[in-house]
Amino acid sequence: MVKFQWLFIFLFLSGCATLGVMEFDKLYGPSNVENRLAQVKATTAEAIHFNRQIQPIIENRCVVCHGCYDAPCQLKMESRAGIERGANKTMVYNGERLLTANISASLSKLTELKRDNLEPLRQQGYFPVLNERQQTEQANTQSSLFYQMLQLKKQHPLPSEPILNESFDVALDRSQQCPTIEEFEQYKDKYPLGGMPYALPALSTTEHDQLTDWIAQGAIMPDALPPNAKEQQMITRWEKLLNGSSAKEQLIARYLFEHLYLANLYFDKARSSYFKLVRSSTPSGEKIAVITTRRPFDSPYADGSTDAIVDKPQVYYRLIKHNDTIIAKRHMPYPFGEAKLARISALFYQPDYTVTTLPDYQLANASNPFKTFQAIPDKARYQFLLDQAQFSIMNFIKGPVCRGQIALNVIEDNFWVFFLSPDNFDHYPSEKFIKANAELLQLPAGTSDKTLSLLYWRQYAKSQQEYVKNKLAYVEELNLQPNQLNLDLIWSGKGNPNASLTVFRHFDSASVLQGFVGPTPKTAWLISYPLLERIHYLLVAGFDVYGSVGHQLKTRLYMDFLRMEAESNFISFLPKDERKAIHEYWYRDTSDDIKDYIFSDDFYQLPETGINYQSSNHQEELFQLVGQHTKNTNVSQFNLNSLAQNSADKVIANISQLPNESVTLLPQVSYIMVSNGDKNQVYSLINNSAHSNVAHLFSEANRRLPKEDDLAILRGVVGTYPNAFFKVDQAQLSEFVSSLNAIKTEQDYRKLKDRFAIRRTNPKFWTFADELHAWYKTNQPKSAGLLDFNRLENR
Repeated sequence: MVKFQWLFIFLFLSGCATLGVMEFDKLYGPSNVENRLAQVKATTAEAIHFNRQIQPIIENRCVVCHGCYDAPCQLKMESRAGIERGANKTMVYNGERLLTANISASLSKLTELKRDNLEPLRQQGYFPVLNERQQTEQANTQSSLFYQMLQLKKQHPLPSEPILNESFDVALDRSQQCPTIEEFEQYKDKYPLGGMPYALPALSTTEHDQLTDWIAQGAIMPDALPPNAKEQQMITRWEKLLNGSSAKEQLIARYLFEHLYLANLYFDKARSSYFKLVRSSTPSGEKIAVITTRRPFDSPYADGSTDAIVDKPQVYYRLIKHNDTIIAKRHMPYPFGEAKLARISALFYQPDYTVTTLPDYQLANASNPFKTFQAIPDKARYQFLLDQAQFSIMNFIKGPVCRGQIALNVIEDNFWVFFLSPDNFDHYPSEKFIKANAELLQLPAGTSDKTLSLLYWRQYAKSQQEYVKNKLAYVEELNLQPNQLNLDLIWSGKGNPNASLTVFRHFDSASVLQGFVGPTPKTAWLISYPLLERIHYLLVAGFDVYGSVGHQLKTRLYMDFLRMEAESNFISFLPKDERKAIHEYWYRDTSDDIKDYIFSDDFYQLPETGINYQSSNHQEELFQLVGQHTKNTNVSQFNLNSLAQNSADKVIANISQLPNESVTLLPQVSYIMVSNGDKNQVYSLINNSAHSNVAHLFSEANRRLPKEDDLAILRGVVGTYPNAFFKVDQAQLSEFVSSLNAIKTEQDYRKLKDRFAIRRTNPKFWTFADELHAWYKTNQPKSAGLLDFNRLENR
């Protein structure tokens, strides 16, 4: 009987949707993408009005929730293409997806809006949020999901209570309704408080009227601005370099594309514009026809062939202007001006080496950079990655993983990163060693992504163990003397601020900063070229956001190997008799099976360190020595002691007195804005949650150690998914710090927020958000973008 009840409900709901379509068809004609595409282009006046009045509202009130893959209902509003594409009921981040999602197109293909691009998306389940029926004022509003959601919010504003009731679902993995316009009446009846912006204050009357009037007039958006004459000159120079026909030139261009395809490239220090490196089926001088593939090493050929032909390029590397709104969680700026042009020429094009054949695009080969790019000197590849090491690491922090606790619980909440020097390539890892072990460095993307292919993990584990064994044997053959295992093996950077980095994990997102930032961490990574390249091809180039659960789990499990290898490299610089105990401390409470794997590499049997330690805390001293070696003391603006302290810095620093157990009460990322007259200063509180180990995929809560939690108190904005906002007048700052240090219970924390917080329900929320973004853009222009408000807490 229960089955029949569910069948009845399903048929009833399906019938409602069908009736909705029929009703809308009767009133406003059938929905067709061509109805919007037939609109006349925006006039100069309309373009100015959109850019000055409408776009800022969309960006600061809509994009702050609707950006990246994790945008609710896949509605990405940071570009015209995303708005026109519309929404989709399917979840992108789906840990239960047994088969790879059937998504064949992406926004990058929508550089030109036309029926041939948009209609297939409608067939894939994307539905419009703007009117695609008759283009009249009435139809433009009544048939627009965008308009109806705004109206619903106006009719049913947020309740006046500071904490939202249980009818609001603001959990990270909240259920998403995603109604079409035909289903909106049912949605409205069931969720009267579900208007947009969801679970946040409504737009101001002026903002609401401006948006609704724009929608009524057809929601006309101007075309994106083309490159100016100066930008086009630089584009032409790059495209000439990247599209040489010889085997050497084609191979270099392929390598650069596979590492820079996510970058926001800029030509000048002012970063006046950004550009994207894409593959096109058309050469320079012709209209760009973007080739879209799931991964950057998938075959770019229309016929599916996998063979490249020397002297006859079939794919061209082109630069397109990136006019999308810059969102912080995806913003990875990369210099691409005169200096970088000269640097890349010197690293790759000028050296005398021979490339006679081109590698194919067979998955097993293309996903392994040690086979694909074997002809390019390893040292050049490594130095290229080191030059912008923050970007190289940031790719896996802000790349296609984008969010995911399962993906990020493979790393500690706070650790420092530095690198083996490329000047020691003749020792380890030599080009000969890497080539000899290329097969052992195969990555998960090179195998089937069906669920059962998770069994390949055992093969990867065996290969990794053999690789580590070979590495140790190779190092033994080098016959390193104790005095050779010293700081000279570590890349100093020679003034490059990328020589040392800090990673903060924020549960299901993360940040990477230049320099050693925050409190001294438990662990560190010392990264070699093979490690850095594998991280990229595992978590960036080889990660398919639409992949099956098998693909996602294999990726997560393989990252265990890379983390452990990087940690082992670091420990090797500590005194020999301490290495095993430190490693075991990092992996407390692991199972015997995992211990057998983790501690099987005998890294602690390497020669004695050549570092002459002077203190009793050798690990902390090593951090200090590496910091001095890389000259990173003043690299970061985030450490309170890195610049001349002001009075607010000194008071904020006292938050360090908060007991470890109380840190657990704080969210992952909090921002404090201290106001002093017309001047503001922003600080970040980063909750570093301690774990006994990060060697297990599940049951993370069981490995939590709240008594070991600590707090990073930083100057500026760190993190892109804030959880809590506080605004404090400088005259009240000492009171705020004292109250924060005194919290011991959830009730204490609530009282603190009652006094100082800007909650998501605060009537001044949007005023504060605009103030915060303005400060961010002014004070951290290199990294600034719109923050994401999807993780704001309701406490």
